[in-house]
Amino acid sequence: MEKCISTQRIYDGKIMALRVDTVVTSSGRMTTREILERPEVVSVLPLDGEGNVILVRQFRYAVGRETLEIPAGVVGKGETPLAAAKRELREETGYDAGFLKEMVSYRPAIGYSTERMTVFLAKNLVYAPEKGDEEDIRVERIPFGQLYDMVVRGDSPLDDAKSVVAILFARARGEA
Repeated sequence: MEKCISTQRIYDGKIMALRVDTVVTSSGRMTTREILERPEVVSVLPLDGEGNVILVRQFRYAVGRETLEIPAGVVGKGETPLAAAKRELREETGYDAGFLKEMVSYRPAIGYSTERMTVFLAKNLVYAPEKGDEEDIRVERIPFGQLYDMVVRGDSPLDDAKSVVAILFARARGEA
């Protein structure tokens, strides 16, 4: 177990904060830990009635290109993960889910980040578009079986952990 001796706030932004903690390890050695503070986030694996995964294509500045991924976003203050999943699904795809359930909750970068990601499965989709806060997002569909096979082979168009985790969990649990 490590004991925190001091904390230095390096950066406080809109979606993240960075701090450096000085800690004493169980062996008595003093060292530092860089911690990325992130809010709780959700992602949604939407499956339509024909067995397609509803994906969003959008430009991601951090990687300098468009990506294809499942809908996701931050859980707002006072909002439950379930409510955030419903909101993100509608904002990014224009769909409401008649069936929405949690599949898994995990920490994507446990060595340096506080972030927790909760992945939901959405079925019984009803198209009910509304103008959300997302710009330049396009919806695409890929059959679940085809997408799963591509993920397992390593040639998937999905390049982010949340989407891959959702696909693998859905198959492992017999949800798709």
